[in-house]
Amino acid sequence: MTSRIIRLVAIAVLVGSAALPVAAQDNPDPTAQGQDPAQVGDSAAPTADDTGMAPAQPADPAADSPAPPAPPAPDPSAVIAQWGAAPTIGPAADQAVAQRWFRDQNAQRARWGVPTATRDPYLDWEAENLLRSSLGQSPLPQPPGLSKPAVALRSSQSDQAIVSQPQFWTTSDDLWQAWNDSIEGQPPAGWADERPGEPWFTRENYLQLFKLRQMPRFDRYRLIGVAGRVNTNHDVPTELLSGHKDQLEAIAPGSIAAYQPVVYSGNLVAVVGYDPWINPDGTLRT
Repeated sequence: MTSRIIRLVAIAVLVGSAALPVAAQDNPDPTAQGQDPAQVGDSAAPTADDTGMAPAQPADPAADSPAPPAPPAPDPSAVIAQWGAAPTIGPAADQAVAQRWFRDQNAQRARWGVPTATRDPYLDWEAENLLRSSLGQSPLPQPPGLSKPAVALRSSQSDQAIVSQPQFWTTSDDLWQAWNDSIEGQPPAGWADERPGEPWFTRENYLQLFKLRQMPRFDRYRLIGVAGRVNTNHDVPTELLSGHKDQLEAIAPGSIAAYQPVVYSGNLVAVVGYDPWINPDGTLRT
């Protein structure tokens, strides 16, 4: 999150430190102590041999020690066992991009301490048909046994939209969320300097940002349906950026070799939301 709640005035405090005078100790007169001035300062110097060269110093044993062997590369199967398999492109990836969007929304809300959302299968069906309509596809019939939740029927406010997801990485869902958390879980640059000791992720800060329209559109809703599509433009996937590879490796060593991730663009998530906990003006609902 790059927005600030309040534009703080930066106060630079210049602290001058005066150097205390230090009395220099007079150098003792070597002749006053009965010493030969020619010998003063030479006692620590190595004695030269008959050739006029100082004797060689003993070699440092540690300098000749071999470097420790590099740790073995993580086993790709162990990485996948820990973090999970990557979804295959097709229906599995379509479901994954929707679930990743929903999971990240709730992770962000939990960080701020505001109400999280519940996903509903009937609303997922609504979202799927919203997505199909945007793609020129025929709608799906209502699944048997599903009906619109009562809270959605009573909801006086609702919203729906198609949300673009620029990137879909072919890693596991857990690793994708861990990467998101490593980026989104940090306060904006300079916050700690401007407000030392004050947490960034608070409900009060969230409400301030909400009133400034700096929070995600569907954060208001407690009941949500989602549906997704990966690579709607049928583009050729691209290689993951080197900086992103480094970030994944820092989280899960061996993950690049395990997943060999690529990036798909042209991804869409349809979202429908009901039952808001906050009004558009930032006042709370009961």
